[in-house]
Amino acid sequence: DGQESRAISLNDGSDSEDDILQRVGASDSDDSDNDDTSDSQSTARLAPIHTGVKRVNLMELVYGTTEDGSLASSVDTDDRIKPVSAGGEIDEGNLRKFFITNPGDSDDEEGSADEEEGDAGDFEDLEAGSGSEDEKSGSGSDDGASGSDDDDESEEEENEFGLPADKMKKLKNKFDRVYDSDDEDGEKKDFYQQQKDVLQKYVDDTRTEMDELATINYRWAGEYVKVVIEDMPYEFMQGLDPTLPIVLGGISNEEGLSLITLRIKRHRWYPKILKTGDPIVVSVGWRRFQTIPTYFMNDRIKNRMLKYTPEHLHCSAAIYSPYIQPGTGFCAYYMKRAHNFGVAATGTVLENSQAIDVVKKIKLTGLPEKIHKHTAYIKRMFNTSLEVAKFEGAAIKTVSGIRGQVKKAFGNNGVFRATFEDRIKASDIVFLRA
Repeated sequence: DGQESRAISLNDGSDSEDDILQRVGASDSDDSDNDDTSDSQSTARLAPIHTGVKRVNLMELVYGTTEDGSLASSVDTDDRIKPVSAGGEIDEGNLRKFFITNPGDSDDEEGSADEEEGDAGDFEDLEAGSGSEDEKSGSGSDDGASGSDDDDESEEEENEFGLPADKMKKLKNKFDRVYDSDDEDGEKKDFYQQQKDVLQKYVDDTRTEMDELATINYRWAGEYVKVVIEDMPYEFMQGLDPTLPIVLGGISNEEGLSLITLRIKRHRWYPKILKTGDPIVVSVGWRRFQTIPTYFMNDRIKNRMLKYTPEHLHCSAAIYSPYIQPGTGFCAYYMKRAHNFGVAATGTVLENSQAIDVVKKIKLTGLPEKIHKHTAYIKRMFNTSLEVAKFEGAAIKTVSGIRGQVKKAFGNNGVFRATFEDRIKASDIVFLRA
């Protein structure tokens, strides 16, 4: 029918616009029986695109056109831009603000900004300095005006980042200090040379300060000095070997005696473990002395004494010796060396103290004196009632395996009352482990 013929005619892109109009007219004449509404709808739907109402070309509206009808694409053609208006109802200036143009198309914006400034009043640029005053004073002399104009142009060229002149000057000076070389030859120093220069400057400053203190008699490292020592013993001169150096030092602050806590470990190459109470020679600092150590371990509650040092662990040791600076390392060995490797232990000094509490495991034994059912009086375990008071509530046990508990002291000779799970015999031996 007529609708199919119109659809076919529109899909055929090879026909011209006149052919399309003729076919539209023919289809309208064939469908004269249809109502007016359908004719008007078909006419509006089949109207050619570029006839009737003129459509707005946004590209031409934004970028404008040249005299030959092509779009303006560069800044050089801004003077020849002829924007297309759409019926006079659309404000081109307002519409342009909604589109992003190239950075070169900024004449219109500058013009609008100038108009707004003119409406608002005179604008004074505070960052550029007193420009208005220069203009007023420039009317008196043409040379001064030309010089100020040149200065403004140079400032504009230098302040390309939009910063004030004084701030730009500070940044430039900072850049010169960091990146410019101080050498006359212009060679940059590497990190090693820079560090050497810093140390040398420190030494020079120190020498300058010390030279001002003339009352202090000092010598720098590396200088040769002559030392005179009076009242030297004869044995020293008799055994002196001039080929060997003599080390001079003072230990005036280490003359006192105190208890020293050490952190010690048996040397891995020494074949035997160390035992508490065996005399040992300690070499630390300027001193070498013999002492009797007591080894112990701290379990966060008490210092528990050890009979032998651990195999592969550190332990603590308490010795009585001269004062030693905490953190000083030492080595220990025995006077009679029975092995090829002489160093028995190594470690560090922890602290100097006047008292160290070390507890030791003990095994006390006693005998029953009186037995009454599950209660018995035990003798020969303690000597005084004060010792009994320290062990009240302690667990005791007989050789036969009957368990008991210490109750109260009975008299002042160390006898105490104890209770057991069962009746004990008079021949049982009671022992206490603590």
